[in-house]
Amino acid sequence: MRQVRFNELPITDKALLVAEFGHFLNSIEFYDYRIHLYSLNSHFIEVYYNILTRQVEKIALADYSDLDKYLSRIVLSSLR
Repeated sequence: MRQVRFNELPITDKALLVAEFGHFLNSIEFYDYRIHLYSLNSHFIEVYYNILTRQVEKIALADYSDLDKYLSRIVLSSLR
């Protein structure tokens, strides 16, 4: 799956792919959004859910720089 190809899909197709084949990893709250992180094959995908409107507004492949916001939530002691 190429990043450009995935990001150009309609949001409904992205949602179906994530729901069917994605593995939930973590979620964070950022301003008015709850951002869910999924893995799909060898890629990470972020789903932006607007808490106020109760709608998914964006689904996109995450860059490595996007993953920085999840680092503080990783607990290494849970890997035992």
